[in-house]
Amino acid sequence: MNLFSLASSVTTTINPLQPAILRRMTGSQIAADYSTTPLHEDIPVLIDIQPAPATLLQLIGDIAQQGESRTVFLQGSAHTLSRPLQSGGDSLLFEGSEWLVTKILEQWGANEWCRLIVTRQIPCRQSSS
Repeated sequence: MNLFSLASSVTTTINPLQPAILRRMTGSQIAADYSTTPLHEDIPVLIDIQPAPATLLQLIGDIAQQGESRTVFLQGSAHTLSRPLQSGGDSLLFEGSEWLVTKILEQWGANEWCRLIVTRQIPCRQSSS
């Protein structure tokens, strides 16, 4: 059962799904001078964007964090930065900006759906891949 599609069919009349690009980090390339360049793949997705209420941010300990955050529901999965595992650092491109995945609130299966907190980083760059 695809719960994301089922829920979306009901909620899209109030809050339509928005097109976005999931910029999934795939690793990094190390140059001869030891500088690194992040490698990524861009995946078109549809997302449900909602405000991140102060009570939720307080609950996860980010109430004092500077920046603009949103709650995003995504069919599929995304990953936060994990230095020990050397993975993650995914971001979403929407509303003219790049939004870093900063918290995973819920994740149901590898390709089912997830609920994320994203934080605005910089204006969008054009895809280089």
